[in-house]
Amino acid sequence: MGITFGSASAPSQITVNFDALFSQSLAAYRKELVDNIGATNAFFHEMLKRDLYESQEGGTDIRTPLLYALTAADSYDGYDELSTLPTDGVTESVFEWRQCAAAISYNMKEVKQNKNGIKNIVKTKIKQAEMGLQEYFSQALNWGSLADGGAGTLITPRTSGVNGSLSIDPLFKLIAFDPTTSVAIGNINQNTSSWWRNKTKTSAATTYDAFLLEIDNIFNSCALGSGGKPKLIVCDQVTYELFVHALYQKFRYTSPTVDEAYPFENIVYRGAHWVMEDKTPDVYTGAIATSGANTYGTMGFINPEFFKIIYESTSDFAMLKDDNGKTFAKPINGDSRVGHLAWMGNTTIQNRRKQGVMGKIARSMT
Repeated sequence: MGITFGSASAPSQITVNFDALFSQSLAAYRKELVDNIGATNAFFHEMLKRDLYESQEGGTDIRTPLLYALTAADSYDGYDELSTLPTDGVTESVFEWRQCAAAISYNMKEVKQNKNGIKNIVKTKIKQAEMGLQEYFSQALNWGSLADGGAGTLITPRTSGVNGSLSIDPLFKLIAFDPTTSVAIGNINQNTSSWWRNKTKTSAATTYDAFLLEIDNIFNSCALGSGGKPKLIVCDQVTYELFVHALYQKFRYTSPTVDEAYPFENIVYRGAHWVMEDKTPDVYTGAIATSGANTYGTMGFINPEFFKIIYESTSDFAMLKDDNGKTFAKPINGDSRVGHLAWMGNTTIQNRRKQGVMGKIARSMT
């Protein structure tokens, strides 16, 4: 049954069916939703900016070929025998699909009460789902299972307290503070495969000079070899402020270079964006502080070109449909409508040697 809003003689008229409106609004809104999630998380923003947010047509899992050894070369002269030894050196990382969803619901009483409303209830419900997914992605990506509020770690995926399912692989699992522990990333154990380890450094600096030297050291370590240098460095607020002050103390930068077009507080130094990320954890103690008051500071050195966020091609923040193609359902014994906005994918990495993390950064320096 349709509901008519306003006068039939009005010069501008539309007909609204709530199922279609929700479905079409969300289908058109999907790009904006993805962009808005990127605008609240620096890592996600880099993936979008560099076209590293990619789709995959289904499959049992997400696989990426990895090159971990080069074919040996040697000189020869005239009739010398040439080597025919084959080189393996190629394998695949395997990442599991992970799913998440946000509910969008309304009841017919709200619809009736909203007839003279200042804001459209449809847009309000969409905004609720958007903000919920923004926060979910940021927490799952930066905090891992610590986002659940109980016992957990930075290197284990966020786990649903309702059904036990796992979320996306967290950033500080892919870039681990201790890359020698027996942990599989992409189904490859970093302990037994030394080529599959990121760079790491435990800070001992108590002065600004020593702090900058440590930063340069791990930055350069990540830049060694082919593939370029880190382009994104994420850190907590206190570490960011110490870094800014260190630049002033060392170089008397009163106004460090800032990329005003970048949607995060940043400094451009050595060609990289150094960004203050409010959900950066304390990798040394393996803890988070929602107030930002971490015991120690953390810096994550990221070369985005070796990351990808893969999503299943039909599950990029799409409304789930029933067998009849409807996106919203009415409970048999209720006067409401419920639908779900869903995503399926995971974060992946192809080269961990080009990434780094520094932890145990002091809270004050001289």
